[in-house]
Amino acid sequence: MKRIFLSLLCLCIGPLFADPISIPKLEHRVTDLTGTLTSEQTDSLESKLKAFEKRKGSQVVIVMIPTTGEEPIEDYSIRLAEQWKIGRKKIGDGFIFLIAKNDRKMRFEVGTGLEGAVTDFSSKRIQTEFVRPLFKEGKYFEGIETGIDKVIGLIDGETLPEPETHTGYESSEEEDNFGYYIGALVVIGILAGIFLRKMFSILQAGAATYAGYWFGGILGFSLETMLPLLVIFFVLLCIIYIAAKSSGGSGGNWSSGSWSSWSSGSSDWGSSSSSDSSSDSFSGGGGDFSGGGSSSDW
Repeated sequence: MKRIFLSLLCLCIGPLFADPISIPKLEHRVTDLTGTLTSEQTDSLESKLKAFEKRKGSQVVIVMIPTTGEEPIEDYSIRLAEQWKIGRKKIGDGFIFLIAKNDRKMRFEVGTGLEGAVTDFSSKRIQTEFVRPLFKEGKYFEGIETGIDKVIGLIDGETLPEPETHTGYESSEEEDNFGYYIGALVVIGILAGIFLRKMFSILQAGAATYAGYWFGGILGFSLETMLPLLVIFFVLLCIIYIAAKSSGGSGGNWSSGSWSSWSSGSSDWGSSSSSDSSSDSFSGGGGDFSGGGSSSDW
């Protein structure tokens, strides 16, 4: 009798000490850890959600995992929401479509800013009337796409702040200053050529200008910030050269040989970075969730 009691006790409290299923890393708008969706289907959903975020500002993600383990899907979903922070900060316009395939359960986790548009009632209705029948037939992509389309339709009816656009240097004043920026860099390039025995030609200065402009834009530097930094860089370069020459070093050989090797060596770095530019990095915007939404099975 005592052994039976202990066995029942272990069955009851065992799940309380089980390790929870880990939250996957956020890298894309569509995360399928079950291998259910084809690459074409994933790309199609990814493009749809990306275009919607660009147009509306709201972040919508799809997460498909095998199971939530002993943890209820509601608890796992809110853990995921709190870690990923989908949606814009202080707006809370994030939405998560979570599917635990082996558990045959799904969950809509709705950000605080969308609870008026995607209510618990409408979430339940979309799941039961549109998604569940397709999931029962094994049509997961069709069910996900249908559910997402319904949710997007609801969010479209909500008045939300316009999405921010970042296209490098946005203000017209900075664009006007760009001409002065180009001129200043060309002058710096000519002066550097005089001091460094033409290590930098005007053409090379122009190439450096173009690369510096876009690289600085990626890092978020303004023109006013980049120009002094570049001046300091050239001044330090001149000082190093003069110091090396005064100590008996051959500045001419260094300048001619190092620039050619620098140019040829940079090709490897450029080719490796080109693959990174093709990838679409994605992260949450700081949105918050309070547990709104609905769960269903199929």
